[in-house]
Amino acid sequence: MGSTDVGDVSWVVPTVQARGATYAIGTPGHSWQLTAQGKMPAAHKGLVHVAKVMAGTALDAIRDETLLARAKADHQARVGKTPYVCPLPAELDPPIKMSA
Repeated sequence: MGSTDVGDVSWVVPTVQARGATYAIGTPGHSWQLTAQGKMPAAHKGLVHVAKVMAGTALDAIRDETLLARAKADHQARVGKTPYVCPLPAELDPPIKMSA
């Protein structure tokens, strides 16, 4: 449970998500306490660990055609029943000049 930045991507390609220990138990999400802990060595250690796990997962998928085919089939079975519909109108342009 919780919000992520994965959003629309998981509807288009098989997607995995990893969670690791990067802050103290009981820290409120989206808080200054969570932000402050992000600079701590323990947070960096957790982040590096999860990055290694994600890289290893990607290597496994690239090296094993059967695994990749199974992931694609599983993805299609899940999203094929409910096709993705973007909630944004097609004519809507992103505000790319917003910070200019």
